[in-house]
Amino acid sequence: MRQLTRLLGLDPSRISHLMANLGERGLTSMHETKIEMNANQRISLAERLIRRGYDPRKVSRYLDWQEFEEFASNLLERNGFRTLRHLVFKARKGRREIDLLAWNDTFFLAIDCKHWMRGLSRSRLREVARDQIQRSVALAERQDILFNRCGGKIKPRSLRPVILVLSEPPERTVEGVPVVSISKLISFLYGISPVDTCFHAISVNGWAESLPEVSKARSRPKY
Repeated sequence: MRQLTRLLGLDPSRISHLMANLGERGLTSMHETKIEMNANQRISLAERLIRRGYDPRKVSRYLDWQEFEEFASNLLERNGFRTLRHLVFKARKGRREIDLLAWNDTFFLAIDCKHWMRGLSRSRLREVARDQIQRSVALAERQDILFNRCGGKIKPRSLRPVILVLSEPPERTVEGVPVVSISKLISFLYGISPVDTCFHAISVNGWAESLPEVSKARSRPKY
């Protein structure tokens, strides 16, 4: 309660009314005099606060990065993907880690989860995107990992690096990598196509597809 009072800048009586309203919507639970929230409730409340205009940087401080990743994984699985969290593997240039690997019959998504907002400037986003491309290329070269960790049978032929953030990013595509807010993840999943040329794609045998600059310039993400 004290944290919410400081975060929202409201008096305790107003907070109590807000908590009752959130409880009716299934966003909080009461246990005696304590307010309890599970991971999905915390993320849902964070999204609601951001849509209401509260500072995303302040809101994200009250979210655990593990909750953010778990919520994203659950959301992907409810929309036709299988997932694997914290995939650590050896590559030619050392140890690599993918926060969240998701796949369906069409493609793999190598997702870098960034629930924080501090320092996520355009220049920083470019660095994050380049790093994720390198990790994705390294993973695509390890067909044995994709085969063993993903059920023993590989159907997808391409891997797409993705950056997932809590709130709206300054840019939606950086270095050919989509930057998706958690609130737009579902629309992104249903909008992405295996023939899209606006997003970076890597074949699972390690050969990175070259994306024509004209295609990237003309294509606009729809999520």
